[in-house]
Amino acid sequence: MMINRLIRAYRLPTLFWLGFFSFQLLQAQSVANARAQALGSTVTVRGIVTTGAELGKIRYLQDGTAGIAVYPGTGSVSGFDGAVFPGDSIVVTGTLVSFHELLEITPITAFSIISSGHPLPAPKPISVLQISEEFESQRVELECIAFNSAGGVFNSGGNYTIHDSDGNSAKMYLRSGHPMLGSGIPAGPIRLQSVLSAYDEFQLLPSTPADLIEESCLFFVQKLIQTNINTNGFQLNWETSLPTNCVIHLGTSPDLGDQVPVSGNTSAHEFLLTNLQPGTIYWVQVEAQHNGLTIFSPRTPFATRSLSSGQIKTFFNHSIDPDFAMGLLPNGQTSGEVLTETIDRINAATQTLDVAMYNNNRSDLTNALKAAHARGVRVRYVGSEAASNVALDPLPPFPVLLGNPLAIMHNKFLVIDVDIPDKAWVMSGSLNWTSQNINTDFNNTLFIQDQSLARCYEIEFEEMWGGSDLFPDLFKSRFGAEKLDNTPHQFIIGGQWVESYFSPSDQTTSHIESTLRSAQNEALFAAFSFTKNELGNALVDVHDANVPVRGIMENISDNGAEYNHLLANGVAVKHHNLTGEFHHKYGVVDAQNWSSDPTVVTGSHNWSVSAETINDENTLILHDPVLATLFKAEFEQRWGEFTSGTQTSTTIQPNLFPNPGQDALELRGLPAAEATICVKNTLGQVLQTQTQWFEQQAHLDISGLKPGHYFVTYSSAHAFASIPFQKI
Repeated sequence: MMINRLIRAYRLPTLFWLGFFSFQLLQAQSVANARAQALGSTVTVRGIVTTGAELGKIRYLQDGTAGIAVYPGTGSVSGFDGAVFPGDSIVVTGTLVSFHELLEITPITAFSIISSGHPLPAPKPISVLQISEEFESQRVELECIAFNSAGGVFNSGGNYTIHDSDGNSAKMYLRSGHPMLGSGIPAGPIRLQSVLSAYDEFQLLPSTPADLIEESCLFFVQKLIQTNINTNGFQLNWETSLPTNCVIHLGTSPDLGDQVPVSGNTSAHEFLLTNLQPGTIYWVQVEAQHNGLTIFSPRTPFATRSLSSGQIKTFFNHSIDPDFAMGLLPNGQTSGEVLTETIDRINAATQTLDVAMYNNNRSDLTNALKAAHARGVRVRYVGSEAASNVALDPLPPFPVLLGNPLAIMHNKFLVIDVDIPDKAWVMSGSLNWTSQNINTDFNNTLFIQDQSLARCYEIEFEEMWGGSDLFPDLFKSRFGAEKLDNTPHQFIIGGQWVESYFSPSDQTTSHIESTLRSAQNEALFAAFSFTKNELGNALVDVHDANVPVRGIMENISDNGAEYNHLLANGVAVKHHNLTGEFHHKYGVVDAQNWSSDPTVVTGSHNWSVSAETINDENTLILHDPVLATLFKAEFEQRWGEFTSGTQTSTTIQPNLFPNPGQDALELRGLPAAEATICVKNTLGQVLQTQTQWFEQQAHLDISGLKPGHYFVTYSSAHAFASIPFQKI
């Protein structure tokens, strides 16, 4: 019966088939050995097919050693996807390629079906944190998984976020036409069985609704949430997957110590902690129990409100536009004023000074630190190993640590007198201690008098320093991706809500994105470097919702810069090509709608991939109408300094040849300009991109694309085109 099925599929003579079949079997190697071969190698593997048409043409193959994807792309023998089903034992030969980070065999030059009806390989139990290439293309099983959109419906193809009991998240992907579309999203925890795949990032691919198995397990549905922050306490909210009795463990260090029982056997919990000290960071862990099961939340730091003044002093090193300031004035709008304030704050320090500064060529600022050290102030200094710090040569009398050799220590903050409520200050912003950054480039600096925030920044400093001692501990210091999410994030300062995040540990981009998406009346941004797609997409979505969006960018030619993408989607953005670098990294939301939530995002964090993933950065999100108004006035002054008006994008109509195409395309009739050309799928996902100077035509290599429908987009400062094409 099986031989007949094969003969119908290929119309091959039986003797030829049997000979070829035997030859393939002799050539087969383990999947693990095949995965170890170089890309472009021809490999032959044998295994059990684990997926069917629910995932499209692709099939996933697994033996006892590993798994691999097999795709019948251009140049493949015919009939593969129509002949191969889950449970089939097959031998397949083809070329090893990497497509969007997924290792697969394509094109398929030969395949044979040995037998059918085999049970699928048992899924391998893994955790969310174990998702890796080790298990790619294999069936896996994850316990106690919940959906972020629990209780809804799988109503469209795309990614759905899942999380485990510790809050670690992953993506589950459903393609268009998947049999699970239209079914309900489980409201409770499940055991998820799926194939682990990849498309630029790892994706879990279930086959049927039966792969989502409801089960009772105990975990925290959400992390601890802090509200009602006061000087003597705050409220905590959390949710467990099952009704639990809880105990709160807390202390002023991660060692905890005190215990507070929480009455009530419920899944939705809230508790008001009282009798705490002002301006203090408390570490909290919740212990939850259900029928003999016990779980613990992560140990999380939270801050009480301080007794400090909460004063926020705002400085720009260039003038603002008073017409948009509503009668308000910053504390300074010249380079001399911000320099004087910085030196004055250093001179006023009585106990401690912690400096984290990317680079420094200012002897006046270093001399102020030396003077503080001479009068008995403990001075500690962290700089970037990759930056020039001529003002630290020769080495000053206070200890200096140059860190993050794999990227850059890009912070620009100062923490003063942490233990004195009315003298504790934090300096943050975009300003480096260099003559160019102070005098010529465009920057902002905030000085914030708040003990709680100062203690938060001290934790970050001491994580890089390696401890609380006078001298750094090189064995304990952490920089870049080694750092932990170990600081409070919520504060009440001067009666206003302030958020604090450090990179790369705190997922800063997601918080900036949430702020931008909250815009109801206006969103403004000022960016030295802007390459994060999430933020570009957020601004496009805000614009598409009829909320005005404007921005200014300095580096429009960075790899992956969002400049052309924003222009192409109608966002008003200008390239800052005037004297002085536009070094800001701020966003402003709803500045002139004080009934909304006027907010400023600022700090050292460029809106870039490096800032999010490898650099040391700090970011403040200040929900403050006065600050928002002042930052808008700064933005409007910079915006008005352009004489050419808003740069717009006009539609052009170049030719794409050949269309349909197989391996290469030519985009012809282009104007002479620097531009970005992208190849996108029908979901709008960017598959290829190239940014360079084009004139008349551009060459596109599409040999790595699967057959289907796509778009080519062209965008420059003044022109845009989008052309559909078919890959055959």
